[in-house]
Amino acid sequence: MLGYVGNKQPAKKAKEKRQIMAESVTFEPQNISELKRFFEENKDNHHEIWIIITNKKAANPQPVSFNQAISEAIKQGLIDSRTKNIDEKKYMIRFTKKIKP
Repeated sequence: MLGYVGNKQPAKKAKEKRQIMAESVTFEPQNISELKRFFEENKDNHHEIWIIITNKKAANPQPVSFNQAISEAIKQGLIDSRTKNIDEKKYMIRFTKKIKP
């Protein structure tokens, strides 16, 4: 048989452990504890998470600020990659899992 020398068998390819993930999910938290709980429950089930944030000028007090969302995401092992405006009052931030080297 070709492909190996002596009694050694050809190496079998290791099966990759891949989870089937839903593409994305969107959520508008009303407070930081809701955001934390949402990240914990969804970070392993979705490729990307979009969080809707209300602008400072549109709500006083702001339900969840940009900095709070970023801080909580980092604690959960997520990174932000881009923002997208919805309208003059709201925008979304995209979070994905950090890729381990």
